[in-house]
Amino acid sequence: MPKHKPIKFQSTLEANLISQVKRMARENKKAKTIFNATLALAVMGGVLTFGPMAPGVLAGLTHFIAGRKKEKYEEYRQIWRSFNDLKKKGNLEFVKEEDDYLIYRVSKKGREKVKKLIFDELRIKIPKKWDKKWRLVIFDIPESRRKSRLALLKKLKEIGFYQCQKSVWLHPFPCMEEIEFIKSVFNIKPFVKLFLVEEMTDGKVLYHFSNQIKKVLI
Repeated sequence: MPKHKPIKFQSTLEANLISQVKRMARENKKAKTIFNATLALAVMGGVLTFGPMAPGVLAGLTHFIAGRKKEKYEEYRQIWRSFNDLKKKGNLEFVKEEDDYLIYRVSKKGREKVKKLIFDELRIKIPKKWDKKWRLVIFDIPESRRKSRLALLKKLKEIGFYQCQKSVWLHPFPCMEEIEFIKSVFNIKPFVKLFLVEEMTDGKVLYHFSNQIKKVLI
């Protein structure tokens, strides 16, 4: 275990990033690695302790780490190694020493890493019960932003949207946070709009999502 003071992380990222990290921690199995767990702890403003205080480490990582008793000691060691790795690579930066803690925060470089992690694993959650509303995404992105437009198209398809017209995509389940995050990543907020639609009469759209809707139509 480390011989220095415990680490307290200063949470300075936007609320939407923190929200996405928390959601990812709960739902995404691919994100459940010690390295990503340590980065998530930093994003959420947790505390990294050691020795007799070691349970404090896992307190903020319960969604990531199984916490098997026989393996906790090795998990602590891995978490500290991940912390040092993140620090060496410039993803975390030292702020100050305060109240027997060393204060760190996610750096600008680390922020981009967090955004990439969220973006790569971004998915639309299937609700337990469908609200019978449709999410309509339309966009008019100028040719000067062609790369962003192509990237948006790729991501919409990847997360399960259906393209009903050239710049019109549909999905039945709540996805406002996801769309807002995608817009911020590509810096295209003025060009992308999200609407709620009460009824859907397009048979192709209904057929495309029929299997998903059957599971949540109560």
